[in-house]
Amino acid sequence: MRPALHVIGWPGPGRIATMAHPRGGPWLADEMTGLSRAGVDVFVSALTWDEDRRLGLTEVAGAAAAVGIEFMSFPIADRGVPRARDIADDTDAMALGVRLAAHVRAGRFVVTQCFAGIGRSTLLAAVTLVMLGVGPERALQMVSEARGLPVPDTEAQRHWLYEFAATHCG
Repeated sequence: MRPALHVIGWPGPGRIATMAHPRGGPWLADEMTGLSRAGVDVFVSALTWDEDRRLGLTEVAGAAAAVGIEFMSFPIADRGVPRARDIADDTDAMALGVRLAAHVRAGRFVVTQCFAGIGRSTLLAAVTLVMLGVGPERALQMVSEARGLPVPDTEAQRHWLYEFAATHCG
């Protein structure tokens, strides 16, 4: 089965999408195969370890690798933001954004996911777009258009993205 991908209308090389979490447990291998068949090269999860455990996704890294997908974990608390304590020192999110932007520039298909594919996955996709030179408001519009509903999940997440862009991208 192919998971529902919300592909963002990015005009450059590569593609970016968001999605809700894949089915876990006995369906995990099929979900990763579906992503592979959709052309996904890089799969980034914003789920926490507790969410992975609860959803049967503790083996997602191995399942992704088995079908040739690079897996990255960047856990963010539900309805939260990356390293919220100090945006100026948020080098982890910046490093991830730089890395994901490089994948997109190289023509790869990057998919970000969280529980529902609305808040945390939006932040990761929007950070990637910001690192590709898209302004934060336009990045959120692009994800919202792909998702078919307003994103992100909270005003704190919106504020975090604007602060991130101002701090790291001028």
